[in-house]
Amino acid sequence: MRTSLLVLAGLAAVLAQDPAPVKIDLYYETLCPYSIDFVTTQLYPTWTILSDIMEVELFPFGNANYEQDGDGWTFTCQHGDGECHGNMIHACAKDHFKDINIEMEFVNCLLSADYPPNAGATCAAQVGQDWAPLDECVSSLEGQNLLHDVALQQEKLDPTLYFVPWIIVNDVFNEDTVTDCQEDLKKVVCETYTGPTPDACASLKPTEPRSAHVNKAAAPRFAVRVSKRP
Repeated sequence: MRTSLLVLAGLAAVLAQDPAPVKIDLYYETLCPYSIDFVTTQLYPTWTILSDIMEVELFPFGNANYEQDGDGWTFTCQHGDGECHGNMIHACAKDHFKDINIEMEFVNCLLSADYPPNAGATCAAQVGQDWAPLDECVSSLEGQNLLHDVALQQEKLDPTLYFVPWIIVNDVFNEDTVTDCQEDLKKVVCETYTGPTPDACASLKPTEPRSAHVNKAAAPRFAVRVSKRP
């Protein structure tokens, strides 16, 4: 009898646990137009209404390379030195804020700017943060090490990243899922979540492919949606 009660109590405890949030890991580049499009039109808007059921982590590196330079690191980025600078701003912000809510607001502000690498001070002020520590980070060995840490994390990916934005849902990478996320992340999050349906998910509409992201002349489905290494 006692054993049965313990089993029932354990089952009740499991059932009482909150459902796991939908985990979204994004590997991206700060000057990649498709990374910018995903963050500003899909990730951030979805986060603003479904953050309670989401767990997001951002990794700003993508199709970049690094070399050791004395005690620090030098970086070469797909879209030039400005992108390396922008990536490092993001890496420093992630480490300094240690708050995904502030980080999401800051990154969305940066990627909504005309030229993200130059928007750090403006966006820091917009989210109520001091720009000076971030600026010092970006200009120092600290920023180099933080961006290198992001690169090392990216190198652990299996399969290896071969385009951006590289979107992983609940620790599983799938090209079809990346496409679904780019077209309607809200729908992906709502349909993946195993808990009670949030109000924001109650009225999902069928998703139509965004014709602006279709390259009819190219066979690979990611030829237009993602930024690949030349």
